[in-house]
Amino acid sequence: MKKLASVILVGGFIGSLALTSSCTKEYYEPFPVPDVVSYSADMQPFFNSKCINCHGNTNPNLEAPGSYNTLISNGYIDLANPANSLLYTKINVGGSMSGFATSEEAAMTLKWIQQGALDN
Repeated sequence: MKKLASVILVGGFIGSLALTSSCTKEYYEPFPVPDVVSYSADMQPFFNSKCINCHGNTNPNLEAPGSYNTLISNGYIDLANPANSLLYTKINVGGSMSGFATSEEAAMTLKWIQQGALDN
């Protein structure tokens, strides 16, 4: 009976060790938001990596070269109140697309809008 208890105890320990060591947490290296956000160097690469799998064929179409005009002409940017811009509210915490953007990417987007949403 002692041998069976020892086997169960050791087996339980090994099993719990295997379960806890197999769990991983995704980690991304945060990046600093640039002082001046460039549409071509910062925003379009963000759209390319996170958005165009779906928003290459649906509104807003975020594929280059027409993405800037799509955002500006279809009301996704509110220069008077940048934090209310649809582009920003969608990717910010609580927005329907927030799972696709990091907090740094959301901050970068807001900063770009606050800086006048330039096509630079």
